[in-house]
Amino acid sequence: MHDFNIDQFKYRIRLFVELIIVALFCFSAWSIISDRKAALVTAEHNVTGYARALAEHSESAFAESDRVLRDLLYDMKRESKERALGTQELFLELRRQAADSPQIGALFLVDKNGTMYSNSNEFPPRPISVVDREYFQFYLHHPEAELTISKPVMSRLVNRWRFNLMRPMSRPGEPFSGIAAVAFEVGYFQSFFTSASLGPSGRIALVRNDGAPLVCEPMIKNVFDVDMGNSVLFRDKLPVAPSGSYRVDRGALDGKARIVAYQRLKRFPVVSLVSVSEAEVLAPWERRALQQLLLTVAISFILGYLTRLILRHLDRLKFTIALVEGQQEQLKVKAALMEAANDAIVQTETTGKLIQFNPALCQMTGFSNEELSRMKLQDIVTEESAREFAFAMDLLKERDSISYESAFQTKEGGSVPVEVHSLNMTSDSRPLVLNIARDITQRKQSERREQDRLKILEELATGGGLPDLLNAIVRFVEQQSPGALCSVLLFDEDKGRLRHGAAPSLPDFYNKAVDGILIGMGVGSCGTAAFLKKRVVVEDVVGHPHWKGFQPVLDAGLRACWSEPILASDGKLIGTFAIYNREPKAPGPEEIALIESAAHLASLAIERSRGDENRKRLEEQLLHVQKIDAIGQLAAGVAHDFNNLLTPILVYAGLLRTTVTDEKQMKKADGIASAALKAKELTQKLLSFGRKQMLHKEVLDLNEVVRSFEEIITRTVRESIVVDLELSPEPLEVNADRGQLEQILLNLVVNAQDAIRGNGTVTVRSERKELEKGFVRPRPGLKVGTYCHLSFSDNGCGMDENTLQHIFEPFFTTKPVGEGTGLGLATIYGIVKQHEGYIEVQSRVGEGSTFDIYLPAAAGAAKPAPEPAPVRRREGAQGTVLVVEDNEMIREMAVELLASAGYQVLVAEQPLQAIELVHETQERIDLLVTDVVMPQMNGPELYATLVQIRPELPVLYMSGYAEDVAAGDQMKWSSGDLLRKPFTSDTFLDYVGRKLGALPG
Repeated sequence: MHDFNIDQFKYRIRLFVELIIVALFCFSAWSIISDRKAALVTAEHNVTGYARALAEHSESAFAESDRVLRDLLYDMKRESKERALGTQELFLELRRQAADSPQIGALFLVDKNGTMYSNSNEFPPRPISVVDREYFQFYLHHPEAELTISKPVMSRLVNRWRFNLMRPMSRPGEPFSGIAAVAFEVGYFQSFFTSASLGPSGRIALVRNDGAPLVCEPMIKNVFDVDMGNSVLFRDKLPVAPSGSYRVDRGALDGKARIVAYQRLKRFPVVSLVSVSEAEVLAPWERRALQQLLLTVAISFILGYLTRLILRHLDRLKFTIALVEGQQEQLKVKAALMEAANDAIVQTETTGKLIQFNPALCQMTGFSNEELSRMKLQDIVTEESAREFAFAMDLLKERDSISYESAFQTKEGGSVPVEVHSLNMTSDSRPLVLNIARDITQRKQSERREQDRLKILEELATGGGLPDLLNAIVRFVEQQSPGALCSVLLFDEDKGRLRHGAAPSLPDFYNKAVDGILIGMGVGSCGTAAFLKKRVVVEDVVGHPHWKGFQPVLDAGLRACWSEPILASDGKLIGTFAIYNREPKAPGPEEIALIESAAHLASLAIERSRGDENRKRLEEQLLHVQKIDAIGQLAAGVAHDFNNLLTPILVYAGLLRTTVTDEKQMKKADGIASAALKAKELTQKLLSFGRKQMLHKEVLDLNEVVRSFEEIITRTVRESIVVDLELSPEPLEVNADRGQLEQILLNLVVNAQDAIRGNGTVTVRSERKELEKGFVRPRPGLKVGTYCHLSFSDNGCGMDENTLQHIFEPFFTTKPVGEGTGLGLATIYGIVKQHEGYIEVQSRVGEGSTFDIYLPAAAGAAKPAPEPAPVRRREGAQGTVLVVEDNEMIREMAVELLASAGYQVLVAEQPLQAIELVHETQERIDLLVTDVVMPQMNGPELYATLVQIRPELPVLYMSGYAEDVAAGDQMKWSSGDLLRKPFTSDTFLDYVGRKLGALPG
């Protein structure tokens, strides 16, 4: 009510003052405008009076001058005597006539020839011609004209501006005999003008009726050249009235705003004009208006300032009233807050006696107001907290305020943990203590829950087993939620089922019943939660569609089930966490938070456990790969050395075959060669496993390789085995050696045939795959990107885990002794690895096996294999061959073969020796035959050095396995540049002949 009255009063004051100020400005504006109008009207009256006076004065002067002219002409005619021109008597007569009229500047006479023959100003007179004057020409052409007034002219007599009042000397009807004229001094009228009466810019003027100015005071330059005949005066005013006044924005003579009054002379063709400057007339008014406006603004400002002081005082009054009312309201609110506060607010004496307290203390302890009023604070503190309370009270004596934890005992004998904040205060000089006690039961429970949670996390970090961790999580939840029975089920991704993980409080028969349940909509709370990947709450399993027909849940006495999916960090399902209750129940916010926390902890435990298992499996795979690589290195080394031994065996067996004639000896030589060739095949398999055989890679379509090899596959397997090709419709380009791919197909089909008993099917599939990081991480050697996938499946007997662990090891076989070498799958492994690919096998006993091979996809289209170039041989062996080989047996064998074939041979054991030999010899060297790997430098480096000395020197390399050509990219070597060990004598001489046959003739 007070606020309303003050605001209304302020509004009225503000409105009243605003009205006064508006009225004041309106009155001031009206006064200023009225004053301006009055100033202009007064000025118009004044200039009208001046114009009338000027007209009367001018008419009197003109009349007096006309009388003088008339008298002069009358006297001259009355005497009827001829006066001599220039006589003194005429001069005296003229001077006498002009002497009594101050307006007359001179009297002069002009004869009919335009010569001034007498004047009143000088004697004897000067002969002055006026024949060119306008006024003389006028009378010359109008001799009948009477009185006229001329335009002002510069007098040739006295050299001043004058205008003339003239009459002809001849009578009407008589020939023109001259004129008599009164010359008016223009300056005569200056005495009529005073700046005091008309202002600095005031002006008087006499103008002929035709607009020609006669007099203008103050004088304006070239004023007599102005024609005022087209001015407002002559155009608009004179035709209407012979006298009057008006205002112009732009004067005809000076272009300024002026107030003009005019009066036409009655007897003469002249108009008198008087004008004053409007700015000068209004100047006093402007000063008065400015003063009045400043006075009005000052009064308004004073009124506004006083009003503002009044309004500010009223605002302070309003604020004070509102502050008082607010404080009163705050006191009410504080009292209400104290009553409604959950914290116990207690005011005590320093002795601890309770003085005031809110209902929260009664609710917290269970004591009534009357009971608490007779107690001290220390009476409701538990015995366990009494010592801490006493220490806190002693500390409060030294400080202004303290905080501590304690416990209040309840009327029923229980206790409530509290956090107390106490501070000293005074009331009427009486020392008091204000205590605020907060129930921290929930906080204590949260702290215990967090301690249990941290204990579980510590077990996670220290590597506890998964079953122990899951049991600890289950017990943790069951402790936090009394009456709850918890369960953890683990997701089996291969089977799409949930498996028992942990449920120590549930009956064994129930755990067995839920072990292996499928995930799906409506399959219990856990199966549904796993399917939806979101929480499923069933408040009562009886009659609920998710639990329809599942009797074990009722047999276990369970009524409510809340299931939370356990998700991995990448969002994948890894299990479920369930809370059961023996009574129908819906979860509250705390229980929802509890089950979420439990699912999170279980997720960490499961992921860590599976991460450990994956890491262990990867470590085992890595050890297995390293083991196979080590065996491969050993096998390749053995094969390399064996190749060096096989080479002379094959060569010398061939030479022996050509030299003997006895059939028995020939069969022995053939036996040696046959055994060496079988040994060669064995070494090739060893090199393939060790990834040391030389490859001739090219871009191939994997599908085309399989289709072209299909006929060989079908011929290889038994008729009871069906080979089914399911190849990708699109080309699958790989950078590979065709022969090695066919070797993979052949070895796999033979392996499948051995695994199938009776009828069976071998399925070959191909497709393009984009491998992602999650797929390649557990498969060493694979990279993220595009691969061509070749799958080779059979429905044979399958393999157990122990066989799978050793399947790619060389010489490992499950066949009886004498039926296998154990190099078939090891060879495949080596070929795939040498092609930068990956091979894995999946198999179970009785379910068959599947080999998956991943080869990097190649860019570009597949090309057909180039046809071998035809060999051009020469008739007869010619040329000089330089042999560089560090192996003595092969070096001597090569020299013997070349020499027997008719070649000239140069021999070097080491590369540096070969370089020195080339420098020293002057004869032509037609071919370099060199090993690849040698001491000092390898074969390509040796050739690069020698070709600088002999630029046209060709080369033939001899190598046992792929590492020999590591110095150069084997893909750049032509088929004629590299001879693989072991070789026969025919092969060696054929290569040499081909290289020499390529020489220019």
